Amino acid sequence: MAIVFTLLSMLMVCGEDLYEKKAVSSRVEEALKTLIWYGIFNAAVLCALLLFVLDETSLTPLELIANKPVVLLNPICSYACLFFALAAYKYVGVSVRNTFANVDGIFYILFLVIYYVLTGSAGFAARLFTPTMAIGLFLILGVTIIYPSLKDTKEEKQGQPVSKPAVSSKTALKIGIALAIVSALFDGADSFVSSVLIGDNIVDSMEFVAANTLVQVIISAFVWIYLWFKNKKIYNPFRKTEKDRIISQAFSAAGDLLYIYALSGDALLSVVLWNAFPVLDILGARILMKEKLTRTQYLVLFILILGAVLVSIS
Repeated sequence: MAIVFTLLSMLMVCGEDLYEKKAVSSRVEEALKTLIWYGIFNAAVLCALLLFVLDETSLTPLELIANKPVVLLNPICSYACLFFALAAYKYVGVSVRNTFANVDGIFYILFLVIYYVLTGSAGFAARLFTPTMAIGLFLILGVTIIYPSLKDTKEEKQGQPVSKPAVSSKTALKIGIALAIVSALFDGADSFVSSVLIGDNIVDSMEFVAANTLVQVIISAFVWIYLWFKNKKIYNPFRKTEKDRIISQAFSAAGDLLYIYALSGDALLSVVLWNAFPVLDILGARILMKEKLTRTQYLVLFILILGAVLVSIS
């Protein structure tokens, strides 16, 4: 069942990505508007937790934050990860963005190594590098260097606004890949903070979920205020023109729920499968969004996905 739930979760995330791409394709500011809808869904989750899950014996979100301030890093990293991933859509399509954003494992390992070296556990840090990981890192680094230089790139042109032809497809591709990799950096930092600085005993608690969700709602509120002052008018996220964002976040919520069920069945298998989800994204982008790549580019992206899977296995 873990495989079934993981695949269903991956399909939900593919739907989320396709609709996010529709909503965020011309201006980086559109990414901020998507963050507001992310906050709206988080507000609904927070209300459900406070009303139906947490009881009088549970710590309130504010109490947990006061007792362990490091939990603030988790939602901040999550939001930074999401913002840069969304911003990449202005320059590249779903296939390239998600494949390069999938290299978060390499940054997670990097943070682990730095942490254990600084804390005097250099021997443990050295044991992190297994032959499987070495191969995975080699594939990731090699493909990241090679891909921007490939010729006949077609996909990223679809991410360019017609009114701004000054940015060449090559430049757009490099910017998009850079933003996706920065997103992966924050994703890896998020995983490191959760597993090392906070600890699984807290991360697995409903109190942490509530605290994490509360901070995300607050960040979304500040983003909404920023857009209000920047544009001199109140942004209304409930307009009909925002339907792509609404649908994308609905897919996101469904994907998260299914992934939780998958982890409860077989955590290791679910995590490994999850690292291969860009394969579905590439297929969905090709069929539904008509994104086109050369055969060489498809091959290189699949090699990058393989590298990410090998690192996760390690």
